[in-house]
Amino acid sequence: MLAAQHISLKDLRASVDSEGDSERPKYLRLVSAFSDCVISGLFKPGQRVPTETDLAKALPVSVGTIQKALAKLASDGLVVRHRKTGTFIAERRSQVDEVFVYRFKDPETGKTMLPFVRTLAVEVDETLGPWQKSLGESKTVRIDRLVWFDQQPPAFSSVYFKHQHGREFLGIPLEDLHGLSVHRRLIEQFNLPTIRMEHSIACRSLSDLACRELMLAPHTIGLVWNITDYSIGNTPLLFQRYQLPPGHRPLEIVENFGH
Repeated sequence: MLAAQHISLKDLRASVDSEGDSERPKYLRLVSAFSDCVISGLFKPGQRVPTETDLAKALPVSVGTIQKALAKLASDGLVVRHRKTGTFIAERRSQVDEVFVYRFKDPETGKTMLPFVRTLAVEVDETLGPWQKSLGESKTVRIDRLVWFDQQPPAFSSVYFKHQHGREFLGIPLEDLHGLSVHRRLIEQFNLPTIRMEHSIACRSLSDLACRELMLAPHTIGLVWNITDYSIGNTPLLFQRYQLPPGHRPLEIVENFGH
């Protein structure tokens, strides 16, 4: 079996340097720098982390600081530690059960129904909205989609990504994005699962774009459902907005705890 590739100490040093001087303890600055490397995709699942001694030699911190940082990273689930084999970037192949938020139970069989998904557009978005506050960025990538169930009217969905995560969708033909699981893509490309979600629901006028795509009169009142997904380290991952027309079937929101 081939030995696991080590993470790049050069990238880690650059991330530490970008943290600058602050009032936070050194070990927390190191945790933040390390987390940034994982979230950005610089560190891949299964890569080996150098020994505490080697890290201390490469970085301007003590072995004690390294130990505290690694303990925090392990408790956050960013790394896994084995006494005999060492420390590795954690695999991220599991996430919360309720990632498919727009899904319903079949009234006859009780089985979960997943929607059909048709992608309408992929664009860079710099408009003001709650997605900017949720993601902490002014420049996002937005995917507009229609989602529906057989013989049911569709809903309009917009998914907002941080630009670094969403820009890869800009060059993909729309027909290749129909039915895409954006959550699975974020795991495969960036090692970023959804850990938890926050929901906000209100009755108000649907957007002009949603009304046009749903063939409704302008300013039609419907249900606007916002969801913010959070990933490792409680990092905002993406923002979803569903706009449901009048007469849409009742929402079914299930929260699972203790996983």
